[in-house]
Amino acid sequence: MIRTLLTLQGTQGRSLVVGHLALNVLGLMLRAAGTVLLVPLLATLFSADPSAAWGWLGALVLVTACGWWIDSLSARRAYSLGFSLLDSGQRTLAERITRIRLPWFNAENTATARQAIAASGPDLVGVIIYLVTPILSAVLLPVFLGVALLPINLPLGLAALLGVPVLVAAYWGAGVISRRAEGEAAQSNSALTERIMEFARTQQALRAARRVEPARSHAGAALNHQHRTGMKLLLLQVPGQILFSVASQLVLVLLAVTVVVQSMEGELQVPQAIALIVVIVRYLESFTVLAELAPGMESMTGALRRMREVLKAPQVTAGDQELDSRDAPLLELRQVSFSYGETGQGRNVLQDFNLELQPGSTTAIVGPSGSGKSTVLALLAGLHEPDSGAVLIDEVDTSTLSEEARREQISMVFQHPYLFAGSLRENLRSGHSQAQKTQIEQAAALARVDTLVARLPEGWNHDVGEGGSRLSGGERQRVSIARALLKPARILLVDEATSALDTENESAVAAALSDDPRQRTRVIVAHRLSSIAAADRVLFMEGGRIIEDGSIEELLAAKGRFADFWAQQYAAGAWHLGHN
Repeated sequence: MIRTLLTLQGTQGRSLVVGHLALNVLGLMLRAAGTVLLVPLLATLFSADPSAAWGWLGALVLVTACGWWIDSLSARRAYSLGFSLLDSGQRTLAERITRIRLPWFNAENTATARQAIAASGPDLVGVIIYLVTPILSAVLLPVFLGVALLPINLPLGLAALLGVPVLVAAYWGAGVISRRAEGEAAQSNSALTERIMEFARTQQALRAARRVEPARSHAGAALNHQHRTGMKLLLLQVPGQILFSVASQLVLVLLAVTVVVQSMEGELQVPQAIALIVVIVRYLESFTVLAELAPGMESMTGALRRMREVLKAPQVTAGDQELDSRDAPLLELRQVSFSYGETGQGRNVLQDFNLELQPGSTTAIVGPSGSGKSTVLALLAGLHEPDSGAVLIDEVDTSTLSEEARREQISMVFQHPYLFAGSLRENLRSGHSQAQKTQIEQAAALARVDTLVARLPEGWNHDVGEGGSRLSGGERQRVSIARALLKPARILLVDEATSALDTENESAVAAALSDDPRQRTRVIVAHRLSSIAAADRVLFMEGGRIIEDGSIEELLAAKGRFADFWAQQYAAGAWHLGHN
């Protein structure tokens, strides 16, 4: 937990953490000393020379005053740490997420990341002062009390030190008993959240299928599982509480018997025995506080564990090299092997794959589904990293480029574009924030977005909605094309941009790609003939390999797999409904 907090704090905040811990330990030592000083104070006060108690009273007052002062400094520092965590925690996690390798983002890890970001908000402000500090106090104060008792009452001091590991072990054992159930409960809560969101998003399909009742859906199953794990968690908390309670009673009996035996043997006077009982109560009170903090600690530990999972997720490899050229680049995949999966242990999609794309060329990649087309594009875009081999831009390994340099090189159009909530203008400028009005209008004209702007009442200020929900699919694709063309990148990658478009939008998108005047190296993954008609070179892929390579005319003349593909596409495009 402390390690995760240190990571979230960053280098500057770590000195604050160390300083706070030092102040806290010093305050606990003074608190323990103040408690134990009651023993000689009361013994002297009821002795034959009570005036000697003034010295012990002065020491107690001094220690107590210093303890209050140290505690106030520690509390102020704890609040500073909390607000520092609030300031840096979410930003640290968000920045880390932008560098995590995409295969890590399966359903479970995506939920973990979302919960980690949510938990790194205002709750972290109080985690130091309301959780970490009290837990530290509850564990260390009994130790310091035992050490402070050694010179005053050796048997009781030894008994107190012996009781610490017993109580800590019982507390740990109680946590072990319920921790697994808590993990299952956390997973079920996460799954329930995901299923409820899915249930809400898919209401249109569910109502059409007449499956609107939660009990008949995945949400209902997740709800039932969450109920079962919740009941299991409640049941497993009982034996843990019993274990800790029994251990507390045993330690109390041990301490009490030690005091009683010494009193019966005349080694302790009544005032000393009373003072020692106060020390015992203070000793056991810390563990009572620890037990009360257990639910909060488990909750925060779970939240920090999720944050640690995000912080430990595999990162995209990046260097510090820059690329200064503004010309269209040479692209190369050299001896590349790649498989999907977080650790690259899945089925190989590409094996010892080689490809060289000439500067300024337009290359179309076609082939059946699962042939590796989109994987090649994702590797060129840096969305995935090869398991072995290298991706090069102008003979420079992309793994040696800085993150900013790599992002500047590439503009990409996805099959299913995502638009951000905001205006049309803001969505285009998200690809190039410094773009001037004339540049925006030029890109919009290329992608036929200008006609869309002309018919919208708000024009460029039209709010597209979350995910572009206020535009049609074809309109969203045109906006995404304009956004990609506006970005002054040297590489343009297009993944199935026209596969789900009507004829009008397909023609607009294909024209935008072919009319782009900027010098770029273009790679287009497509099925439609209109998207590849202007390609200088066509690659036909199957089973992760390039089986045909050439111009459209050369491949048609070869009468191979591409010729069959071309004929099928042409026949499908010419097909129409008729009537007698």
